[in-house]
Amino acid sequence: MPELTITSADGTKLATRRSGRGSPLVLVHGAIGDLDTFALVEGALAERHTVWVYSRRGRGGSTDSSDYALQREIDDVLAVLAATGDRAHLVGHSGGALYCLLAAMDTRSLRSLVLYEPPLRLLNFDDFDQTVIDDVQSAIDAGDADWALELFFPVAGIVEQEIQALRSLDQVWKRLQAGVPLVPREFKAGLEDARERFAAFEPPDVPTLYLYGEDTQASIFPTLDQVAELLPNAQPRCLAGQRHLAFAFDPTTFVRAILDFTTSRDE
Repeated sequence: MPELTITSADGTKLATRRSGRGSPLVLVHGAIGDLDTFALVEGALAERHTVWVYSRRGRGGSTDSSDYALQREIDDVLAVLAATGDRAHLVGHSGGALYCLLAAMDTRSLRSLVLYEPPLRLLNFDDFDQTVIDDVQSAIDAGDADWALELFFPVAGIVEQEIQALRSLDQVWKRLQAGVPLVPREFKAGLEDARERFAAFEPPDVPTLYLYGEDTQASIFPTLDQVAELLPNAQPRCLAGQRHLAFAFDPTTFVRAILDFTTSRDE
């Protein structure tokens, strides 16, 4: 599969992979992933789409900048969309879904937008216990990435059974260890910058699918009523028996949900 480098607005180099054939589809991973996050679904999606995955800044071969801000992540999404050369489907997971939603507000070239559990309750969730993020930072400062992950996972509704499954996969766990040091800065940027952006939010004029796990239990993710209020035209779809990582624990259902939506938007 061709690997390439895309340059973002501030000069950051994004490690990117392209595969498949068909209308372009860009996948944006969450806080502790990289361009291999969607490895279990990439091939199946590539049977219908030209799939683009990239490592978000500071991860998996992508460079970084010293002046991190929410806008940098949005610019990165827009840079990958521009590289596809055509109207793309945009799919984001968790924090990546938040950046996709904000990027969709800045472009009119999307075929569709798919959001899988963005942490939207952080935007007006004033009693969110930020000490957990401070604890994650303390674990990172102490050089204990495993403990940082153990602290962070419950915030995203990832349960012990899933943690142990991830830990048993050595390469996956190493990627998670590499990504967790960037979690505190992203939460802080989300708590500070995103709230101001959403104060004057208008839903992007693009067909939107909202995916959520039936068993996800985490206070940072919105209820369906909150999703309907923020994105009144979004189509909700429940992933039965799943939580926050269905693309890893039930890739077949995840792919089916994506393709059911994107295929109808290609006709």
